[in-house]
Amino acid sequence: MSAGSVFSQTADPAPLAVARAGFLRQIMTDSQTLTEQYERALAKLEQELAETSDYEEARLVQQRRMELKTLYPANDSALAQTLAFPLIPAQARFFGSAENRGDLITGWRTGGSGAEWSNLRISPGKYYLELEANLVELPSLPGTLVPGRSQPQESAVFDFFEVSLLAGASENRRSFEVKLSHDDTTFSSMQVGPVNFTRSPVTLRMSSDSGYPGNLLRLRNLRLVPASVEAPTISSPPPTGPTLDDLKKSLNESLTAAQKPIVDGYLDAIRNLSATNPVLKNAADAETKRLLKLMENSRGQTAGPLRLLGNNGGLNGFEDLDGARFVTDPANRGDRFMIEHEGRRLSIRLLWVLCAPLDTNDEIARRTFAKHFDMGDGDVTPLGRAAQEFTAGYLEGKALRVLVRPDKDNDGTANALVFLPEIGLFQNVLVDQALAAVITPKDRRGMMENGLFDSLLDRERAAKRQKPAPGAWGLSESAK
Repeated sequence: MSAGSVFSQTADPAPLAVARAGFLRQIMTDSQTLTEQYERALAKLEQELAETSDYEEARLVQQRRMELKTLYPANDSALAQTLAFPLIPAQARFFGSAENRGDLITGWRTGGSGAEWSNLRISPGKYYLELEANLVELPSLPGTLVPGRSQPQESAVFDFFEVSLLAGASENRRSFEVKLSHDDTTFSSMQVGPVNFTRSPVTLRMSSDSGYPGNLLRLRNLRLVPASVEAPTISSPPPTGPTLDDLKKSLNESLTAAQKPIVDGYLDAIRNLSATNPVLKNAADAETKRLLKLMENSRGQTAGPLRLLGNNGGLNGFEDLDGARFVTDPANRGDRFMIEHEGRRLSIRLLWVLCAPLDTNDEIARRTFAKHFDMGDGDVTPLGRAAQEFTAGYLEGKALRVLVRPDKDNDGTANALVFLPEIGLFQNVLVDQALAAVITPKDRRGMMENGLFDSLLDRERAAKRQKPAPGAWGLSESAK
């Protein structure tokens, strides 16, 4: 047998395999965001080429885009194993009687003992905890009376959970049971979960429900494995009816036909008002121009009437940035961050709310936040970091509708309302989690703004009444 064939059949040593898997996982994780941005840019270029009838170039761009998408298959269990995130014992913080011995975690003699891995940078998504466990009875000396609590147990129960006060963390708690093994050399493979991480970094902890002084309990090869989802096979019959483009065109024509008499009637009423009341002529002319411009902008879009209603809902005076994106930036905070819309970048601050500041020199904001929640100054900065991580994890990758006020701060930051599809106002989410205080504005312009702000106040009162109270309310002196 040749040396090459011997080498190809020899399994890698465990440390090398773990190092290689960690290296590959880190490369894939760090490059995924950039790859997804490149893929979206190619999709836009493909559409532009198709619209100009340059189908050959569009096909080449499409092929490259498909190649990029195959780098991150969601249903490849082999790749999921390769990208497993190892929970290395040497990198854990231990408490109770738990301890690290080489590649093993052992010493589970007292209840509540455990191990914690802090600030793990993993890609958001669903994961299983996989591990190997061995539980055997410790031999007792003949004639020795063993106390009841030191008797060997038939099984050991553990809790595995995310350590965080943020939303969704409580749903990531899983319990699992280790059964008694046949001997001290046989380790049983286990899979726990799945758990769903919506942000990064995360802190994870594993603790025992009871103490097991009468047993030898050892855990090894702990890792987080991305959940693989098998895509169902669907056989679609050949299309026999109208295409999707035909249906969109038909819907647009129907909406335009239904909208036209309403708009025409409104324009006639404005013209009559201008003719019979000269004092209102300038205002009527301005309203006519605004309506005609609005109809021109929404022409050819199936959502034209919805956009028309939105712009007449009392939010005039805002610049409407539909389809904006959250941009990662070192200066981002929970209530202040960078967005991008059609190639333009803008720093915005959320209207009506205040998150805990990270700058220890910002005494005014720190005192305002601490006073609002009746809490100590030492808790302000950790809550500021929590709000910063929550906003980044919640908004990144989502299409946002941002309504921006024209007036800006001295540093160029604009005040804005941020909306998410199917969620609504993002300020509501921060207030629900008690990561932001509601600040009464100096002025509110119109019925719609009054309604949004009053709803925000109601949500803050509801969050304060929750048991247990979330976020900053849980640290409030009045809640203790």
